Amino acid sequence: MLELETLAAFFIGAGLMALVPALSAVAGKDSKITTAVANTGRTITKQGMKVGLVVVDKTSGVVKSVGRGLSEVGESFSDVLAEAKDDLAQSKNAPAAPEANS
Repeated sequence: MLELETLAAFFIGAGLMALVPALSAVAGKDSKITTAVANTGRTITKQGMKVGLVVVDKTSGVVKSVGRGLSEVGESFSDVLAEAKDDLAQSKNAPAAPEANS
């Protein structure tokens, strides 16, 4: 469902965001490189999260539909099972047909 590129972009962005504290300790909090890395990491991570949210939204709709379908199948199966049990009970309670003399 999630494409490999989307996952890679998300993890790269998250990695860049994780590097910001170390980078700001070395280069300074207000340095251009720190700001650029922080902004880039934040943007990439946010885009990955947006895609993830859309996929989860679409997937949850499909899962709900499948769940409803399985519920209906379960009801149908239960109905058929009850009918089969009734048929067996009726056949046990019915008098046996007299055997024909040969």
